[in-house]
Order: sequence, then structure tokens, then C-alpha cells
Amino acid sequence: MANITTAIVATAIIGMAAPGVARMATQPMIAQQRASNFGIAESKVVQFSAINEGNEAIDMKTFDKDNCELIEPEARAYTIKCWQGEGLFYMEAERAFRLEVQNNTFTNPMRQFAWAAPLEHSHHQCHANDPWGVIWFNEHLAASGIKPCIPGDAWNEQKYLRSDPDDWLWDISNYGFGVHPDY
Repeated sequence: MANITTAIVATAIIGMAAPGVARMATQPMIAQQRASNFGIAESKVVQFSAINEGNEAIDMKTFDKDNCELIEPEARAYTIKCWQGEGLFYMEAERAFRLEVQNNTFTNPMRQFAWAAPLEHSHHQCHANDPWGVIWFNEHLAASGIKPCIPGDAWNEQKYLRSDPDDWLWDISNYGFGVHPDY
């Protein structure tokens, strides 16, 4: 008789727990599908914004008009939003990017620079968010006893020749790449 009672009680407990167990069992599959959909949406926005960042005009070759929207909240600054999936599996990603800045009228014909050039540099390249190291990175390096970073425009000869001396924060004309054609 005890075995029958035990079997009935166990069946009742399993019956009450079954819906919760079933939900727990499907959660990894739901999370996997949502992550997959987010990955697809994210790759679309990252690819599109990377292709168009700093360009003169938007290149629409990779734009998915069925699953993405492009908004221009400011002149020549854009936001792309892409989505993938439906219902519970709907995921979206969004990125902003800017086209090339036009009508830059600043010139520096006297070649007067805001900062004196460091006498020596470390092997570190300046970060993209501090391309000359003057905002925070050189102070961070100095705290560790490391010399200033190398500005992005002086990383290699191609970057040096593509740079605009009007935009330099200090004179990098003697960094080993010869006289800049626009200097």
C-alpha cells in the first residue's frame, strides 16, 4: 500500500512540476535562437556602418531594405537599425556613423601648432579616441614611466601622406617620411 501512495504522490508532484521543467528545458534553445538573430542584425549594422564611415557618399550595396532602416538625424550623420526574427525571437541592433565632414575651412598656413612635439615616443600607438594622446593617453603612459604614444598620422608612411598638416596638433614633418606634399 505504501508503494501505491508513494507512486501517486510522486506522479502528482511530477505533474505539477512538468510545465516548469518543460519551460526550463526550452530556454537554452530560445536563447540560442535570439542570440543568432541578434548576431545577424548586429553584423548587418556593423558592416554597413564600417563601409560608410567617413565616405563622401553612402554606399547602399550592402543595405538590406527589407530588414533595416536608415535615418539621418543630422546632416551627414546616420543611424542604421536592422532586425531579425519575429515574436519572441525578434532582435534588433543599431549603429551610428558619419560621412566625411565637408566644408572644413580651417587652414594653418603659418604652421603654428597647439602642442610642442614630444622629443621621444614609445612603441605605443595613440588610441582612436585620443589620436594624438593629448586628452588622456600620454598622461596614462607617463604614470607608468612610458614615453608618449605615436600619433595616428605618423603610424606609417601611407597615413602620413594621407594626413592633412592643417589638422596636426604638433609638427610631425620630421618623423622619417620626408617632407609632406601639403606642408
